[in-house]
Amino acid sequence: MKLDDLINKNILVTGATSGIGKNLTIKLIEAGANVAFCGRSIEKMTTLLNEIGETKGHIHYKAFDISNENEIILFVKEATNKIGTFDVLINCAGANTMRSLVSKIETNDLMYMLKINTIAPFIFMREVYRSMEIAKKGTVINVLSTVCNFSNEGIGAYTASKASFDALVKVFRKEVRLKNIKVCSIYPGGTNTSFRNTNKPEYLEVESVVEAIFTMILVDLNASIDELTIRPMVEKNYN
Repeated sequence: MKLDDLINKNILVTGATSGIGKNLTIKLIEAGANVAFCGRSIEKMTTLLNEIGETKGHIHYKAFDISNENEIILFVKEATNKIGTFDVLINCAGANTMRSLVSKIETNDLMYMLKINTIAPFIFMREVYRSMEIAKKGTVINVLSTVCNFSNEGIGAYTASKASFDALVKVFRKEVRLKNIKVCSIYPGGTNTSFRNTNKPEYLEVESVVEAIFTMILVDLNASIDELTIRPMVEKNYN
């Protein structure tokens, strides 16, 4: 498959107003896909819309807090009504709002990270799958992290929230495989995005992760890239 195959594809992207999600959304729209996208910040959404400008395909967008289940369900319903059944869901939204030793983690902080990194992407996946099951085709791509495969001190809450969703995704992949639904995971290592407090030019460029996601979308229909890990060359946190 080639980039032209994205023309008129119906794709939903979460976390679209910054980092990987923003770059991905712009490139998908430039390629002619019909894209529904969401983010938390109204200000960042306005900036994104200004960058997008004229579009070849249909778009649908909304800024809201993905910790609210009803908001997610409503957005997926509205987006489906506007664009149609989705061919691809890309779960990019995520947060790492606190760093602490496990012994110092506040329960509320852990619960918030689980809401954003586990519960919210699960709800998106569940709701989009409803129409994919009827269509008997579709691809779900979840942007996870190498923390799912390697433990580092000081980021226990983030690691737990990403790893718990990773486990759920692996079960879901098996459950829907024979229904012609691909459930894929990409595990980026350190990436130089606004997600970090400091500039890290030695880390992955956002474009490198986006290109890897495009490869997962465009793989042959009879193939699935179930899991893909991408790391910067300076990173050695693997077994």
